[in-house]
Amino acid sequence: MKTRSTALVSALASTFVLAGAAFAQTKTFNIVTGDLAYRNLATVESVADFETFTGKTTSISGSIDFDPKKRMGKGSITIKAADVDTGIPLRNDHMRDAQWLNTAKFPNITFTTTSVKAAANDSYTVRGNFTMKGVTKAVTATVRLRFRAKGEATAKAGFDGDVVQITTSFNVNLSDYGIKIPQQAVGKVSNTVKISLSAYAVAK
Repeated sequence: MKTRSTALVSALASTFVLAGAAFAQTKTFNIVTGDLAYRNLATVESVADFETFTGKTTSISGSIDFDPKKRMGKGSITIKAADVDTGIPLRNDHMRDAQWLNTAKFPNITFTTTSVKAAANDSYTVRGNFTMKGVTKAVTATVRLRFRAKGEATAKAGFDGDVVQITTSFNVNLSDYGIKIPQQAVGKVSNTVKISLSAYAVAK
């Protein structure tokens, strides 16, 4: 009887372990870099009275822990501030200096989630900490997270594994991050700028 009981307990334990593994769907998706980095894009758009411009970069990194069945997750994304290109080299230099982003001292712009709530379809309401120029503020944004399981379509697209596409946009005020627009730039740079992101991440 003891032998049968022991065998039964072992069988049940094995069943629970296997069941747990089957339901453990959370995977870590890493933002693609290297040869695939060109598929990512982060932008900052300024629309002022006398000038409109968009800064762009593909220098994006980070990871997302995501369960596509339970629609739960968390993550952190980093943008290399000095790589943002506004289209004019002199303006890029000004953007990097101490009065603006001070990229020598604060090289990264980051967003780290604090809560994620599933909404309709592929949308999520995401709250997180947005850090720029060493200042961190709470931000709430609508994020679209599209999941594609590894298969023929993802392989043809050049991805080796399950894929998620992350897209979002939200506004921030430069003054909230210690950036004061100098008099000579008033009317050319807006205090409120739009941050947008489209990035792909892969879990192998």
